[in-house]
Amino acid sequence: MDIYKERGANGMRYRICAVILAAAGALWAFEGTGPVTVLADEQAQEISVSYIPGWNQTEGIWYWLEPDGTLHRGWLQADGRSYYMDENGAMVTGWREVDGEWYYFHEDGGMNLGELILDNGKYEFSAQGALVSAGWVENTGGGAYDAGCYDHMAQDLFDQLNEEKKDLFLEEYPDREDEYDGDMHRVYDRYAGFQMDMTLNKAADHRLEGAMAGGYADDRIPGEGTINDYLSVINYRRSATCLELYVRDCEDASEAFDKIKEKLDKRFQSKTDRKYSLEYYRSLGMAHREKDGKQYFVVILMR
Repeated sequence: MDIYKERGANGMRYRICAVILAAAGALWAFEGTGPVTVLADEQAQEISVSYIPGWNQTEGIWYWLEPDGTLHRGWLQADGRSYYMDENGAMVTGWREVDGEWYYFHEDGGMNLGELILDNGKYEFSAQGALVSAGWVENTGGGAYDAGCYDHMAQDLFDQLNEEKKDLFLEEYPDREDEYDGDMHRVYDRYAGFQMDMTLNKAADHRLEGAMAGGYADDRIPGEGTINDYLSVINYRRSATCLELYVRDCEDASEAFDKIKEKLDKRFQSKTDRKYSLEYYRSLGMAHREKDGKQYFVVILMR
């Protein structure tokens, strides 16, 4: 590969001349000096690509090229904002998990800071931009909304639980929606769904891993205890009321939802305690894994 520099109107420009033997099916090659388009015809193609260090766009995708022409990957600080470039060097947009935390990147690639509203979802972020919690936009009816951080199966179960929570709430307060006159000083659907809690999501993921590896009985994981024991260890809302539900060997989210309902109904009927009703709780954390084609979930409810 031959590389030489050419000074143009926009400053120093780098031109790359390369001869590449295109592998069958390959559309792109990254040769350490920037993106190079190749053809999937197993023939050598000599091409030239011009670029400048910094932002470069190719086929609608933005990349950041270092002064030596290499693609930047991972976190990028530029123009006072934070961006994230994926393993191919492409600028990320939308929801993205990075090192166990979830972030939202706007269409221009900039990381979101502060409260964010998307459709009927409202999201809170830490000062570092990590997702902390999510809920629905007030006075839109409650129920299902996109958590932003769940896979398809977990989101499906989350939607069903939120719709059930909404139905239970409106069943108890049937006139609230009809009486609402648009006054934003009053919230008619305050508890018509669950607030998604990222700390509870992480706790659920830890608990699900333990349950699948070591078993689960009487609301306990051997060697670790109950969810309240675990929340005491991580020092998170130790005085709150919690209920943990572990469901296994499910075909899909609908079967998981039915199993959760069955567990709650049995406990409520035997103890007549509101703590065994979905309507009682305010926050939720969830984790999902698949094993041998079956779906496993841990759901943590908190008030």
